[in-house]
Amino acid sequence: MALRTAQGIATMKGWVPASVAAVAFGLGCFWYVGSPWVTLYGLRTAIEKHDVEGIIGYVDFAALRQNLKAQVGAGRTAPTPRTDANGWSLPTRDTSRLAAIDEQIDTYITPETVRLVLARAGPPEDGRSFTGAVNPAGELVRDVALDRTGLGTFVVHARNSPGGVGFVFSAHGLSWRLSGIDVPASMTQSIGKRITAW
Repeated sequence: MALRTAQGIATMKGWVPASVAAVAFGLGCFWYVGSPWVTLYGLRTAIEKHDVEGIIGYVDFAALRQNLKAQVGAGRTAPTPRTDANGWSLPTRDTSRLAAIDEQIDTYITPETVRLVLARAGPPEDGRSFTGAVNPAGELVRDVALDRTGLGTFVVHARNSPGGVGFVFSAHGLSWRLSGIDVPASMTQSIGKRITAW
């Protein structure tokens, strides 16, 4: 009897780690597959509700600023050295223009700017208050395509514009935040050429 009891306890002890591992695996699969969609639905709902703080909570402003700066500078040609009448070196147009654009990005890509812009835009539906209804989650799956680019990142594109602008989300703990905008190469090259030409 005691032997059977000991064997039963040993068997139960063996099941505990296996059960914990199975639960952890299941949660990991949900986080990898399902949590991006939960984030996108939450962001869309915040937009539909005109929940400004909710929208801001889905954005990593520091990462987004760095991403935009890198993309604005991409595709530009090498700057041409310049000197003044006395032969002193001057900042190249390319460098000085990029610095000015970087400063504008730092100024405008902030929570404060988002609050200001959305406050001016007013609530949705021509100024009427939110009714409590949001679009079904199925519409989100129909309208956007989600591409995983790594364990901690994914990119969202509109299904009707697969080669267009994408929105990059990065993992923040167990949640996700908008951390970049994936601009097509043709657009970044065009911007770079304009900066160089200034």
